[in-house]
Amino acid sequence: MKLAGKAAVVTGGGSGIGRSIALALAERKCRVLVADIERSAAAAVSDEIQKSGGEAESAVCDVASYDDVDRLAQSAWARFGTVDLLFNNAGVSGGGPILDARPQDVQWVLSVNFTGVWNGCALFGKRFREQASESRIVNTASEHSIGMQHAGTGIYTASKHAVLGLSDVLRQELPSHVGVSVLCPGLVRSNIWNSSRNRPQDLGGPLDVASLGRPKAILEEGMDPAEIGRRAAAGVERGDFYIFTHPYSVVAARRRAEEIEAAFAVQAPFTPESERYDVNAVVRRVSNVAQGSSKA
Repeated sequence: MKLAGKAAVVTGGGSGIGRSIALALAERKCRVLVADIERSAAAAVSDEIQKSGGEAESAVCDVASYDDVDRLAQSAWARFGTVDLLFNNAGVSGGGPILDARPQDVQWVLSVNFTGVWNGCALFGKRFREQASESRIVNTASEHSIGMQHAGTGIYTASKHAVLGLSDVLRQELPSHVGVSVLCPGLVRSNIWNSSRNRPQDLGGPLDVASLGRPKAILEEGMDPAEIGRRAAAGVERGDFYIFTHPYSVVAARRRAEEIEAAFAVQAPFTPESERYDVNAVVRRVSNVAQGSSKA
């Protein structure tokens, strides 16, 4: 996809990876709608793009709200006439150790990281499907979704696995003119460590910032988000499904693949007869039989 002249919407665009994606798109002459739950942050990034000679606007949006995302889609088409790119980037951290997580912790992380992505896919994807022009949805997952795990991030990790699974099926369901990418960054220097500042009171409210010193220190060692923005834009230009940014992530992906392969070798070794349980082949066969019966 040639990005010059395209219209893009970036959620979570007021800071971190989202801001860097918006700036990278603007450098490639995209028109950008910066959306964020913090109105002032979105406006600041939009102003930054405009001062650099780019075309940008801002909008406030809580991606966990279906109605908010619906309004964002309506606003984007009204402002640009058409939209070509959606970056479902807004996300939060949190949850803590799995057994100690509270129901409201789980609900909050999933409502933003997974439901928020689905909201964008559903509301923008339907419009993309009806357009004849090339378009693309880019969902931000994480290196956690391909095997990079560590204690204390179970709920977050589960949400990012869900994003990868959703994206993988979505690309099978959409028409060929609508592409899908999944962005899987590793450690990034961003302020996601303090994402609970926007957590609703009914889901626990903000955490004490003093308790977040360790996550903040860890993230400060991360990659410059500007590099993530550049790699995300380049991945869209190439039409990649997976967009990886941190070379070390391959270690975790390889370790997971090797463990899976070793387990199959012991538990369920592949033989020619195994193909009778190829679920896609079974679905096609059953569908063909059903279609034949209906025609008869």
